[in-house]
Amino acid sequence: MRHLFRKDPRMDRAIALVTGIALGLFGLIVTAIATIEHMARQILASMGIVGELQTALLVILLVGMIVAAFRVFGGAFSVLISLVLILILLHALLATAGVPLH
Repeated sequence: MRHLFRKDPRMDRAIALVTGIALGLFGLIVTAIATIEHMARQILASMGIVGELQTALLVILLVGMIVAAFRVFGGAFSVLISLVLILILLHALLATAGVPLH
């Protein structure tokens, strides 16, 4: 029975590979989301839309991205992406409200 519970280095490497790929993919998705949010903020500012209206439009964009994350990725991965989007949303709301973020 002892041989059933032996540690297999090949399995450790496989788990590390899958974990690395998942974390890398998550990093790419979060970077893309932050880039989209930044570009949307710049576009709105260049059109003269600032302040609370800009925040409202960014909230709509972020909610749409949360819905898209659940549709595209499903499961636990979309929950993680949604949490990141909610943090970005809170950051935008607090910055607009004048709450110091440092």
